[in-house]
Amino acid sequence: MYFEGPCVNCYVVARSLDILKELLARVAEQDDKISQPFYQRYYIDLLKHVLAVACDSSQVHVAGLTYYAEVLCALFRAPEFSIKVPLNPENPQQSNIDYIYEHIGGNFQTHFGNMNQDQIRIIIKGFFSFNTEIASMRNHLRDFLIQIKEHNGEDTSDLYLEEREAEIQQAQQRKRDVPGILKPDEVDDEDMR
Repeated sequence: MYFEGPCVNCYVVARSLDILKELLARVAEQDDKISQPFYQRYYIDLLKHVLAVACDSSQVHVAGLTYYAEVLCALFRAPEFSIKVPLNPENPQQSNIDYIYEHIGGNFQTHFGNMNQDQIRIIIKGFFSFNTEIASMRNHLRDFLIQIKEHNGEDTSDLYLEEREAEIQQAQQRKRDVPGILKPDEVDDEDMR
């Protein structure tokens, strides 16, 4: 079977994020002799690439903010609860959280020159603070993306598509719940039973 088009693209990105989330969950459950070398070798690269895609305004709407928020929660939870090995090969004495702050902060400063140090510090601090709350992480990520898009003069309305779609589905469900509000041809056969 051959598929193409934007719907398949959405499915592939969402499925990829699900697989990454599952991988991170399973690594966190492993014995230290398995998990720690994985973190030491792959964690920073995974974090860097996920943030790069999440910060790309043309990519976020493909899977939706919630998928990215779930993966970011897992990634920012790991150094706080799971990673015990030093991530900074040049300074193993530095705490992993401090190293991640510096690493991400440097990348953000390079790529988002419109943001000052305080804005970047708050963004990174939010990533660590909301690492157990998916809804809060999603809102934090949205705020960050709005800052980026507004500076570039881009439309930010696509960052609210998930919530708008959920509101529309809830409104449709409320209409279905009221007897007689829908015409007979609009009612599913299952609803008639």
